[in-house]
Amino acid sequence: MDAPCVVPLGVAAALPAADEANSYLAVVGEAGRFWLVDCADGPIQRLQRAGLDPLRIAGLFITHFHPDHVYGLPALLLGLFLLERTRDARLAEPLTIYARPEVIARVEPLVGLFEPWRWWEEGPPIRYRMVEPLVGAPVGEGAGFRVTAAPTHHSVPSMAVRFDWQGLPQRSFVYSSDTAPAEEVVALAKGASLLFHEATGEGHGHTTAAQAGEIARRAGVERLYLIHAETAAEAASRTFGRPVELARPLVCYPW
Repeated sequence: MDAPCVVPLGVAAALPAADEANSYLAVVGEAGRFWLVDCADGPIQRLQRAGLDPLRIAGLFITHFHPDHVYGLPALLLGLFLLERTRDARLAEPLTIYARPEVIARVEPLVGLFEPWRWWEEGPPIRYRMVEPLVGAPVGEGAGFRVTAAPTHHSVPSMAVRFDWQGLPQRSFVYSSDTAPAEEVVALAKGASLLFHEATGEGHGHTTAAQAGEIARRAGVERLYLIHAETAAEAASRTFGRPVELARPLVCYPW
């Protein structure tokens, strides 16, 4: 697949149907390396179905600590460990998990519940990097991307994330994750090539399709797709002023 692109590994809201997976993404860059944004479902299998090698992971960004966004993390760590043993290969560098301080404080005990590294002495090391809740907060670099973030308005501490492609032509992708309409998302998404915005519906720290379209219009993004959605896209098209679609799982969206 061409880089840069984003592959939704799942697109469903918190309660998926039998044939769906919760929303999480692979942002694919140079040489097949990718960033994982959130970690639901069976991430190893989903990555492989998308044609991605799990051992090419460049980083994991966790937007917030709700079950549908983090419950696949232990399975990811187990899968990476087993793939390394099966292939006699290693990750290029330690797996780095990026998130707000409040999220890191919960992710570390989650991983610790399984005490994986006590008996998996050769397993991939993990690093944690805290991201400050500021618009444009630096996250890191890797796979040809410069990654920044911004705080959002959800029922728990949460963040949107932006990937700026450092190659030519320069392009950018923004994912809102779960949030009520947020000026911080408008600021983070300014001039973005592609915006994935949630459209679960009004209330409880979420956004409607019409509100997502308005945010995309104000940010001046080129293309908008709805994700984590329980709605159609027509209302977003009216407020955005351009065609809008629902993101589909395991489809590569170049940007």
